[in-house]
Amino acid sequence: MKNILTPLALVLCLAMSGCGLFGGDSGSTDPVMEADQSAETPQAEPAAADTSKPAAKADKKTSSNLKGEARIRADLQVTGEQLVGRAARTVMPSKASRSVRKVGKEYVANYIEVDQSNVSTDMRPGSKGQYVGFIRYSEYEYECRAATRKEALSTNQCERIRTRNLNELIRYDGKKWLF
Repeated sequence: MKNILTPLALVLCLAMSGCGLFGGDSGSTDPVMEADQSAETPQAEPAAADTSKPAAKADKKTSSNLKGEARIRADLQVTGEQLVGRAARTVMPSKASRSVRKVGKEYVANYIEVDQSNVSTDMRPGSKGQYVGFIRYSEYEYECRAATRKEALSTNQCERIRTRNLNELIRYDGKKWLF
């Protein structure tokens, strides 16, 4: 009897609490989409006769918010370049320490190179002044073939065999970007 009552009580509690227990359905739109749409739609400018102090305060807040957002974007770009630079230094196997394997009668050396020149960043607003940042970059995998192991390690005539496009997600906590 006890085995039946516990699951039944749990199901009843969840059914009675509804969506309120799990955050609810406050709206049918995504907050990220709302922010994107509000940024795309131009705001109607107030008439010259309706200029007042509260409107001036709102304009100052909007302009300071834009300046703050521009600063956050610039911080994201710097952080993105640092993250990609770190990835380039720590990727294995690298050009300096290639991995070598024997395939048939020849040796094949592989390494990965991170493209630091094509780093792109983007951000989207989150909740409570937080943002989500996107850092996009590419990794190239190279293959060097030669008759001996030493030649495979030292040759510069390598062929790009694969490209990986990476998208790193990081968040802004209100003060700095965390990754």
